[in-house]
Amino acid sequence: MNPQDLLKAKAEASTTPLSRSAQRALDAAKHKAAVQQKILLILLGIALVINAIVGYLLYQKLVVQQQQVNLHNLTQEKVDERSSALASYFKQQTQLIDKLATESELIASLDTNNPDNTAEMRAQLEKKWLRTTQSALNLRLLPLGSAQLDRNAEFPIRYAELDLIKRAEERQSTLPELVEINDRWMLNWVRPLASDEKKPPLGTVMVTIDAAELINIFNSAEQSLGEFILLQQFTGSPPQTVKKLGAGTAGNSMQSNVSGSHLVVKFTPSEQLLLIAEELPALWLSIISLIVAGSLALVWFLSKILVRIELGEKDNATPSVADVVKTSKESVSAEDAMTNPLFQKQDILDIAMIDEDENILGLQQASGKKSSATARNKINEADVPAEIFRSYDIRGLVGSQVTPELAQLIGQAVGSEAIDQGEQAIVVARDGRTHSESLTQALIRGILRSGCNVINIGVVPTPLMYFSTFHFEDTSSGVMVTASHNPKEYNGFKVVMNNRALADDAVIDLRSRIVGQRFHQGLGEETPRSIIPDYIDRIFSDVALAGNVSIVVDAGNAVTGIVAPQLFEELGCDVIPLFCDLDGEFPNHDPDPTVEKNLHALIAKVQESNADIGVAFDGDGDRLVVVTPKGDIIWPDRLLMLFAKDVLSRNPGADVLFDVKCSRQLNQVISSYGGRPIMWKTGHSPMKAKMEETQALIGGEYSGHIFIKDRWYGFDDGIYAMARLLEIITLRDQKIDDIFAAFPQLYSTPEIKIAIPDLDKFGLINKLSETGDFANGTITAIDGLRVDYTKGWGLVRASNTSPALTLRFEAESHESLEKIQQIFKRELLKVDNRLTFNLNSQD
Repeated sequence: MNPQDLLKAKAEASTTPLSRSAQRALDAAKHKAAVQQKILLILLGIALVINAIVGYLLYQKLVVQQQQVNLHNLTQEKVDERSSALASYFKQQTQLIDKLATESELIASLDTNNPDNTAEMRAQLEKKWLRTTQSALNLRLLPLGSAQLDRNAEFPIRYAELDLIKRAEERQSTLPELVEINDRWMLNWVRPLASDEKKPPLGTVMVTIDAAELINIFNSAEQSLGEFILLQQFTGSPPQTVKKLGAGTAGNSMQSNVSGSHLVVKFTPSEQLLLIAEELPALWLSIISLIVAGSLALVWFLSKILVRIELGEKDNATPSVADVVKTSKESVSAEDAMTNPLFQKQDILDIAMIDEDENILGLQQASGKKSSATARNKINEADVPAEIFRSYDIRGLVGSQVTPELAQLIGQAVGSEAIDQGEQAIVVARDGRTHSESLTQALIRGILRSGCNVINIGVVPTPLMYFSTFHFEDTSSGVMVTASHNPKEYNGFKVVMNNRALADDAVIDLRSRIVGQRFHQGLGEETPRSIIPDYIDRIFSDVALAGNVSIVVDAGNAVTGIVAPQLFEELGCDVIPLFCDLDGEFPNHDPDPTVEKNLHALIAKVQESNADIGVAFDGDGDRLVVVTPKGDIIWPDRLLMLFAKDVLSRNPGADVLFDVKCSRQLNQVISSYGGRPIMWKTGHSPMKAKMEETQALIGGEYSGHIFIKDRWYGFDDGIYAMARLLEIITLRDQKIDDIFAAFPQLYSTPEIKIAIPDLDKFGLINKLSETGDFANGTITAIDGLRVDYTKGWGLVRASNTSPALTLRFEAESHESLEKIQQIFKRELLKVDNRLTFNLNSQD
């Protein structure tokens, strides 16, 4: 058939009913198209998965990994740039100091054979060379072995300076050391003075230089690129923060030692540096485009082959267009036309376009049909109770507020936050409560789903979780599943990110992340790891007892019982355990040592066994209260007096931090020993943040949290605090009752709790601060209301760990104490007359 006949036949077929044989031909064509579509869809699905995998791998390799390399290189460049600038300064200053140490005039002034070697002559030389030494604030010529403590001088000589001088006299390496005196940073340089390098030194020259130029060099860093921290790091001691600039959380921190000093520059990149490090995906897009085009061509080719295999001989039976036309013309009769309702209304060459093909080409939407999409499941905010996200942790009733489902969401939020802050792993630990295990399992599932790894250290006190974030090299973050001192019905989560406890807005942000489902996706790995042996070894290497001590340890059936008795035995104590068996039901008393009735059994055991001292820990070991053989309770603010005296004897002028619930006498004791008292808001998280801000070496709360930065890490650790207390009292030839009797004590109440719903307590405090009439008292409002009078003070604040108001009072007499209590009672009832309480006892 020539082309003209074919076109004519085609035109006739469009208006002619098909015969049965033609119908069969059309059905065969449709069947072939359906099979082809099915195979094509399968191949397209496979191609899509393969392309997605290849695209992801290439993206990780060509974009993400390269971006990480770029960020790493830029971070290293910035930290090295700042370190090099500081090193150049030290190199220049070192040359000047070394040259000064070779001046014959200075050396001769220390020669015992020189008749002009007098204190007056040295004083004149000191003034002379001070004027010629650039940036020098003070210059001392010190004959061999003559250096002594001079803490009250304008440029004091303390133990640190004595150690520097001693090492110089022994010709040991002496790098310059930064010191802060009266809020001013200075550099101390010490060099030996000798007539011959092979001879023993005649003495030393000590030069104190203004560090302003050094600080200015550091301050010249471009702050928008990230957080720069200047640290001073001595071997075996925690780093001391000298200066901070900028902010950054966009990647891993890097640090660089400053040559010629004890300084370290630490840098954490910001989002701006991350933008600079971004790798354009042009190459990736080009490769992916080629792969996708090749895949589609391959899919089309394979579908053709697979259709033939699928249909087999059926393809051979399918008539050609010419056959269909011929058959239709020869076979259609009037009867066929009457009985066959099918009339061809479209081009026979387009017969393979069937309904299902619209789906492949996307014509379904064009015709008005909507494709279905699975909407993301929304989180019900009621399942994430706002009231359990407290000022410094997450805590609530198990079942109604804290559930495994919520624990998993918290895990996803914490893991995602850790990744955003540059962490790849998180330490997870738990206390001994009956529901802590299931909550921990759910928490870990959530963290792993975020793509963050988990280091599981098991059942340990909270201080060991804190310790692990400093001790482990692969993480500085952790989560503790605990409700601390709360009753057995409670549980919760304490979170640390990069060695900083989450507090206030940071805790609230976790809830916002959960509600907004701002989670990372991935598959993390869980690794078990032990920490108890390392923790005990670390304290054993730091604390030394000068005598034998018998001690009763009341763990309250909480998690401290698995660590504290073992540690104190290692230190050489005779340990008498009390309620040290782990039991999450707390059958003997609640794990809260600040409640006096919970200490009755401990006092009785100390007296019964004639022990030297007794200690009670709270439910997770970050708080302690001590009792004496006489049965006296040494509340933590009085403990802090002894700790402050000890630390200030070695570090005069140091800051000492305490919370608003502590005794007024503590302020006076700290000042009398040469320290600077600082009052701050209650709570382990805000206290630790303030410790870091002020660089205080010791701090404490009335609730029993003791923070020691001197020789330790600065977090609240009841177990370590007790070890240090034992060290102090064994160095004194006094009984513990006599030691604490030397500290002044006023009439006071313990903490008084007034029950009030969580949702109401903060509003009540706000209203009281606006309308309360406290006569001529001095109000401190950093945390609740503390009102100081001439003869005493009172405090009311909203508890951050329970549905209650917390009150405390102290005065010089019973009469004054009662008067202040009545003022507070009157004003509280004005705000809410439904409150019921007895100010003379604990609820």
